[in-house]
Amino acid sequence: MLASAAVGGQYVASRAARDAFFLTNFEASALPAMIIVTALVSIGLVVGGSRVFGRLAPGSWVPVAFASTAVLMLGIWALGTAAPRLAAQTLYLSVSGVGPILASGFWLISSERFDPHTAKRVFGKIAGAGTLGGLLGGLAAARAAAIGDVGAMLPLLAALNLGCAWSTRTLARSAGAPPPAHDRSGAAPLPPSGLRVLADTRYLRDLAALVLLGTIAETFVDQAFKTQVQAAYESGASLGGFFSLYYAVLSVITFIVQTGGSRYVLEKLGLAAAAGAPALMFLLGGAATLLVPGLRNVILTRAGEAVFRGSIYRSGYELFYTPIAPVDKRAVKSIIDVGVDRTGDILGATLTQQLVRIPQPGQTTALLALAMACAGIGLWVASRLTRGYAAALEKRLLDRAVELDLSEIEDRTTRATLLRTLQQSQPTALSPVSARSGSSARHEPPPPPGRTDPEVEAILILRSGDHHRVRRELRRAGGPPAALVPHVIPLLAEDAVSYDAIHALRTVAEEHVGELVDALTDPNQPFAVRRRLARVFSVCVSQRAADGLMLGLEDLRFEVRYQCGRSLLAIVEKNPAVRIDSERVFALVHKEVAVNKDVWENRRLLDTTDEGDHRSFLEELLRGRANQSLAHVFTLLALVLPTEPLRLAFRALHTDDQGLRGTALEYLESTLPHDIRDRLWRFLEDPRPPGTLPRPGEQALADLLRSHESIRLNLDELKKRGP
Repeated sequence: MLASAAVGGQYVASRAARDAFFLTNFEASALPAMIIVTALVSIGLVVGGSRVFGRLAPGSWVPVAFASTAVLMLGIWALGTAAPRLAAQTLYLSVSGVGPILASGFWLISSERFDPHTAKRVFGKIAGAGTLGGLLGGLAAARAAAIGDVGAMLPLLAALNLGCAWSTRTLARSAGAPPPAHDRSGAAPLPPSGLRVLADTRYLRDLAALVLLGTIAETFVDQAFKTQVQAAYESGASLGGFFSLYYAVLSVITFIVQTGGSRYVLEKLGLAAAAGAPALMFLLGGAATLLVPGLRNVILTRAGEAVFRGSIYRSGYELFYTPIAPVDKRAVKSIIDVGVDRTGDILGATLTQQLVRIPQPGQTTALLALAMACAGIGLWVASRLTRGYAAALEKRLLDRAVELDLSEIEDRTTRATLLRTLQQSQPTALSPVSARSGSSARHEPPPPPGRTDPEVEAILILRSGDHHRVRRELRRAGGPPAALVPHVIPLLAEDAVSYDAIHALRTVAEEHVGELVDALTDPNQPFAVRRRLARVFSVCVSQRAADGLMLGLEDLRFEVRYQCGRSLLAIVEKNPAVRIDSERVFALVHKEVAVNKDVWENRRLLDTTDEGDHRSFLEELLRGRANQSLAHVFTLLALVLPTEPLRLAFRALHTDDQGLRGTALEYLESTLPHDIRDRLWRFLEDPRPPGTLPRPGEQALADLLRSHESIRLNLDELKKRGP
């Protein structure tokens, strides 16, 4: 925020000095040619240095550029007495040609410091600090112009640029370097061409089109604004005072809008509304000025657009870059921020050169009409950005899969270890040792005499209560016959034989879907039967089985719903042709997240998984350490949303990597329906103050999932602790 305030003060004071100094020495009709020259210089710097910007961290070159600009301001001040017109042109070239690159560099440093979700919350505050700094810079420039002349503003600009150099350097050092990008082979890739990144990404092309249209419209309105201001204020001192106070008042209003409405627009109306706010102001203000011509309405139109651009638009615009990989962002951001913006200046200024030949008031009418046309197209482009932003977040999650997959081999090893431990800790599981242990193994009674029907004999064995004989019957090759299925289902309630009952039913599940669904949805069935029966369906692939599990998702007991969700996801993964009603799934998710926090955090599972259970994308984080309620919600969402981004988001939420966690939160926020997101967020956001140590249980999960180099050490510790 301190760096933003310094950059904002430098920006406002520089623009005030630039406009006042230029209009003191030249007519307003000379502005279009000057705009074209400065735009060409900016484009040359950006295009020529795009690969350099991609290779260098912004924290290394932005402070140096600010310090060099400070020296340049002192040189222009010395030149002003001997060649004022040359000094005015040089100042305009510096402020308009190099200034945008410096501002873009500051926001590049900021965007690399924060993940997308955190950025949405803090960028408004950072931009607000910049607006407040702009207010102070405008007042300081006005005071300098009042004490001396317009040239007295230049030493002030030198001091402000030195302040920007110091603050951006401090900001870059405190942020640290972002993690280096690597491809799947582990090698660091060469910095990409910014033009190539722009050409390959439709989302960024839309963003560039919005910038281009906004700049062209701004050029038209700015010409009308400055032409009428020059006609009203003739002397250089009065122009300096007007522009300094104008930008200062503009900063006050921008700060009020920034603090009062920016976050509301971003959270309630979305990024598209924030991006289209300046264009909307051009449409409304242009229409009002055409109906009631005059200096006041022109000023209001120009100022209104500048207010929205400096507050709501700025907070939203910088967020669009947060999902982009740092190496791509460094290469492309200056091209869009400066190169595309300056191209808009060239196009707008070229047309303006022709329009300034029209006598007033027709000149102002033509300028405003063209600005309104560009603004209308800009609103349409802005409406396309939300979908592209969500896609960019999804791509960012997929790109980070390389880092997340570092833990995958270890997770598989841990999974195998825990499965072996689980088998050893359950003596009733069907191992040869346990089958031979106990008196029933040593004294197996003979089958009842006089029974000749094999199915009747099998039914009597299943109902005998002799665990050894029951297990042997359940292990029959080919699974139980149809007549035995109703007698196998009740055995799911008996812990000693439930494992074998599950596997026996799985061998014939598809042939008896209707019977199994009836038992699953029967509230009179014991809870143990229903929760274990839901696991049986994981081997099915039919639409009937999926429909039955959808009914099971409405069970009153959480574990039944949980196991139904896992089995349903297994069916969908094996048979993508299965139809799932997304509206119904979202309604079920809404019910799951509507509980209070105590219920959410204290849900536990009684049954553990075994080798026959389907492995979902959440398994590596379960085993009692990941929140079961959250796992169930993600399982349901995976039925109707892309599975891979959800898997990565779920894993990212359980890491200590705040960048990954923020990217995951931002992806979910842009994907989930509002009613689900609002209720789910209270369980995802960390309510603890910064610096608060986590509770011991949370510490175990945090240690287990620590990212990068500590993953192996934490997994070794997990194995020592046991399941």
